Amino acid sequence: MRKSFYTSLLLLLFHQVAAQDYYEKAKKSFDNNQYDSARYFINKNLTKKPNSEDYFLSALIHEMQGADLRAAADYEAVVKDDSKKIEAYFQKGLIYYENGNSSQAIIDFTHVIENFDRSETNAVYFGYDPNGDKGTFLTTLQSMKGKVYQYRAMAYQQTEKWSLALKDFEWSLEYDSSAELFINRSQLYTKMGYDNKAVEDLRRAVAMDPTSYLAWYNLALLDESARLPEELLNDDEFAPMLNLMGANAYESKAFDLSINYYGKALESDPKDDLALIGRGKALLRTKDFQQARDDFIKALQVDPERIEALYLIGNSFFYEQAYPEALGFYEQYLSVDPSYANVWYNAAMSYLSTDESVKACSYLKRAESLGMAQAVTMMEKHCGDQ
Repeated sequence: MRKSFYTSLLLLLFHQVAAQDYYEKAKKSFDNNQYDSARYFINKNLTKKPNSEDYFLSALIHEMQGADLRAAADYEAVVKDDSKKIEAYFQKGLIYYENGNSSQAIIDFTHVIENFDRSETNAVYFGYDPNGDKGTFLTTLQSMKGKVYQYRAMAYQQTEKWSLALKDFEWSLEYDSSAELFINRSQLYTKMGYDNKAVEDLRRAVAMDPTSYLAWYNLALLDESARLPEELLNDDEFAPMLNLMGANAYESKAFDLSINYYGKALESDPKDDLALIGRGKALLRTKDFQQARDDFIKALQVDPERIEALYLIGNSFFYEQAYPEALGFYEQYLSVDPSYANVWYNAAMSYLSTDESVKACSYLKRAESLGMAQAVTMMEKHCGDQ
């Protein structure tokens, strides 16, 4: 009887040691980004008598392998086994938030917030933040307080509970004042129609993190006066933003700066037809007509469907007073798209300049019918009873 008891005890200890050994191997593999190995070892424990630590590590592995719903199921198993594991509530709240289940995410984040002081908030654990810069990291829940409020704010935002979202962002600022927070709050302000406040937050974000693409991009969308620092112009990460910055500079009448932005975009991609068109339009405003024409022609060669290049080439000739050449391109454009009043008007002015008043008046009538008031004045001046 005693021998049987000791044998059972030894077997129990053996299984406990083996389980701990598999967990440590899984954790070590996870730390080394060897997720297949980590999955193999943790599965050894999951097929026996898994505990909350096994499920938590299994969930993290699933997240790193892109299996979010499986991870959520493991986190649910964690809290079922040990309801004090509020870090699991946070992680599954993130998954529900990322997958559009904002209501459940709010429930989980609220549970975390309400149970901070009743948990082992200084215990170190692995965290995985899909929206953060760190990816997987070691943290304490105490240090994550600001994050939890921030994510609940964004979940409230998804459900259009603006005031609750704003209040949670304010709570988050009590613990955290990162660029990420200001970027996220700016999105809420934009949704609420407070663009000025959004711009203020984005300017805070770029002051804190001058290399944040997301902050600069959103700032450029809202504020045409935003200007990328010179040191970022040659950063490949910012290349996709250069066309937007070029357009903003153009709208702000900073034409030389616009040309510079588009030029940098073309250094990254010489066949960027959008940048060619944009730079060409800015070059027209600086009276570099031949260079502008070269850009429009290249854009048309890259994409023959980009027909606005036709009337822009026409404009480059028009400004040089080469009216017959301008008319050739205006007519090509109008044969494809007869709905642009400005082209009819410019073509009419070209015909007037070549003493073809009958045709000019006909084109002015088309421009007037498309809503161009200026065409009426010119008709009264040049057309009489025609």
